[in-house]
Amino acid sequence: MENEGFETMAIHGGEGEDPYRALTPPLYMTSTFTFPDIEEVGRVLSGERTGYVYSRASNPTVANLEKVVAHLEGGESGAAFASGMGAIAAILLHFAKSRRPLVFSRHIYTGTRHFISEMLEPLGIPARFVDLRVDGEGLSGLRSRLEEGAGGVFCESPSNPSLDIVDLAAVSALCREYGVPLAVDNTFPSPALQNPLRLGATIVVHSATKYLGGHGDLLGGVAAGSREVIGKIAAVESPLLGATLSPMNAWLILRGVKTLSLRMEAHTRRAGALASLFASSPHVREVRYPGLSSHPGYETARRQMSGAGGMLSVVFEGKEEAGRFMNALRIVRIGVSLGDPASLVEHPARMSHRGYSREERERMGVPEGLVRFSVGLESLPDLQIDVEEALRAL
Repeated sequence: MENEGFETMAIHGGEGEDPYRALTPPLYMTSTFTFPDIEEVGRVLSGERTGYVYSRASNPTVANLEKVVAHLEGGESGAAFASGMGAIAAILLHFAKSRRPLVFSRHIYTGTRHFISEMLEPLGIPARFVDLRVDGEGLSGLRSRLEEGAGGVFCESPSNPSLDIVDLAAVSALCREYGVPLAVDNTFPSPALQNPLRLGATIVVHSATKYLGGHGDLLGGVAAGSREVIGKIAAVESPLLGATLSPMNAWLILRGVKTLSLRMEAHTRRAGALASLFASSPHVREVRYPGLSSHPGYETARRQMSGAGGMLSVVFEGKEEAGRFMNALRIVRIGVSLGDPASLVEHPARMSHRGYSREERERMGVPEGLVRFSVGLESLPDLQIDVEEALRAL
């Protein structure tokens, strides 16, 4: 299956070995698995024979999802979690066992930042932040941190919500030079548009709540990478943290993955059109979309992504203008999260990043007037009219 095309793997990769040859993979909605005799228990627990014992450790439906996402990302193995933060927590705790500082891109998801400040640092794991944007300090800052010693590097590209681009191939090469593992949050582009493992990363992580599930009706997370690294996380951090993905949610994500490629194409077309519309408006100070040639990371994004994706950020003059614009929208809804069929906007200064000072938000690349768009799958003319009317309200 690894040699098949992306769409073929997404549709058929989770079928497994079902004796009834069901077209849709079965849902194993059980917590416990039984054995015909005590000898079989020993064979399964020793690894002599493949089997399942307890769904906190493994489940056939969840295993199907892990296999599919790993294949789509170009990895050998996958591990699924109850949420994206469950996956991120497992990876960072795995890195933290080195007792060395962990290095993070300055432009990352707020949930990851909160895990750093509320969990890692109180446990004595130092965090070092580097501006990894292609138009930031780039590799020189990272090299300095790696020379000091590091237990792992974590970044995302495009970043949430600043839409900055990291040169993943260059960062991966530098991490390999120092023997430091690199984890990349690939939620925004999804495996349909970008594959960090193929660019040299050690681990790729997704909030499956977003584009993988694709319908705004579940929570989930998935990590993928080499059999050795993911095997360690799946054997220790995953079951002991208890952030176990339910079989039902795994089944729903498998269903969503089947249409991932088509959905990402549609999200990208709509986002690109809206980005151009915003770029022509005198009310907009800046449009952040890696598909626009004005984006500082445009050339890098073209190299490492097959499409610019469905996420964009628009910067208005300030909070008041951002709020007036959002309140004037009719079809686009105000809400957190992303990757749904419905278009969503959020104002980080008053929503996801409200706990940070204005100065801290500026350092993260999140000015007061920034509005983040998750462009959905509504008819493009309707979205364009909705945005144009909201802009006129300014």
